Amino acid sequence: MSLLVVAVGDLIGSPGKDRPFAAVVPVHLSFEDVRVVGPMDVSGRAIGLIDAVEADFTVTATAHLTCIRCLTEWDSHVEVGARQFFRRVPDDGGYPIIDDEIDLYEPARDELALALPSTPVCREDCRGLCPTCGTDLNSDPCGGHGDDSDSPFASLRDLFDT
Repeated sequence: MSLLVVAVGDLIGSPGKDRPFAAVVPVHLSFEDVRVVGPMDVSGRAIGLIDAVEADFTVTATAHLTCIRCLTEWDSHVEVGARQFFRRVPDDGGYPIIDDEIDLYEPARDELALALPSTPVCREDCRGLCPTCGTDLNSDPCGGHGDDSDSPFASLRDLFDT
């Protein structure tokens, strides 16, 4: 049972009639460098249409991000506004009305997922990590690396240079 179910039977066929809703529900989204685990706050209103219901809502949550350049981790507030349509017989662009109720959990979760950055960067001018020693170039400039000809892997360097 979802915590984001709204009764809308009296809204269908009553254009402009609306019903506010609000809930805080658990969510778990995990991508390579982005995670949202915890509460998702959803609030908005369901609005009656001639043969459907429109839901205008805002989703807020806290995302845990990892910079793709320097691996710094931080939390960021994410907020996204959305509008979705619900119909008894959904078409390609809507969600279903089942037993005169709409379930906003999946649409809210989907909108939150779409609002998350696909390639989080801690700051625009992030310099990343040194590819040789792994030093964070934002906080400690790498002094460079000496001649590595004595490395046991030095002979492999020329293997792919053809």
